[in-house]
Amino acid sequence: MKSCASARPTNRYPMTPAELEKWLQAIDERHVIMGYGSLMNADSRHRHSNIPHHGISVSVLGFERAWVTRSLPEKQTYVGAYQQADAWLNAQLVPSHLDPSIQQREQDYRFTRVNVAQLCLSYEEAVNETLATWLSARELWICETLHTQPATDEYPVNQSYVDTCLAGCLELGGESAAREFIHSTKAWDHPRVDDRQSPNYPRAARVSHEMHNTIDGLLHEYGY
Repeated sequence: MKSCASARPTNRYPMTPAELEKWLQAIDERHVIMGYGSLMNADSRHRHSNIPHHGISVSVLGFERAWVTRSLPEKQTYVGAYQQADAWLNAQLVPSHLDPSIQQREQDYRFTRVNVAQLCLSYEEAVNETLATWLSARELWICETLHTQPATDEYPVNQSYVDTCLAGCLELGGESAAREFIHSTKAWDHPRVDDRQSPNYPRAARVSHEMHNTIDGLLHEYGY
């Protein structure tokens, strides 16, 4: 398995012990999901899954992310994570009650347990230690894709979903986090629909024109 040295979680703003304590005091959920797709976007998870908390950047070892999760009812393809010993992906810690709304949102995945040893944090030592101790007392989950199926013309990737994921990265970790998402995600060679004017993704985030331009620039840079 890769080490944390090769999986670098990023944060735009350093978190102080006081800021972490404020974040922890606002949480009563026992479960924490490693959000690595649209759950990385605060607006999407607030409006569509009633999750009010800010995310905390983290890298998860032992899982690879790719455009391989097919939604039959929604007729589109999403990113999914599957176990891969030498892989990693960037994500956000998302506290959740695992209520019916979040289970409906993640219906094309199974909730798979992860342990603290698989998580890489990038704050100062005191914050990392406090957060790791807190996480050790929680149930930690990642949404593992049920079946790996590449996108097709019948089940394309929608730009509104790409925007939702990358806007979440940009908001919390800036361009470096968005680059980590792009770099650590496989199967970018897929059919994609430009649906920004009328999003096909039912949990699409509100993304600004400026952020659309940033996302387009990054995808163009990587040839996607």
